[in-house]
Amino acid sequence: MDEAVVIQVGSGLRTARLRAGLTTAQVAEAACLPPEAYVRMERGKLLPTVSTLVALCRALRIRAEWLRRTPAAAR
Repeated sequence: MDEAVVIQVGSGLRTARLRAGLTTAQVAEAACLPPEAYVRMERGKLLPTVSTLVALCRALRIRAEWLRRTPAAAR
């Protein structure tokens, strides 16, 4: 697993969540995830599976491509 990718995805998830005005618990619930797992994803400690990533993008109302941006570009 590429650590830089995990960190980039986590940063993108966090940025999208904050822009949406949601809590970690709200995103986790909408994506049918345990809150602890979602928090680990945001912190760059856990890479979501493809199906989880799709659920997170739906919950955050973003396209998966958005997460590929660098953290600076996502702001």
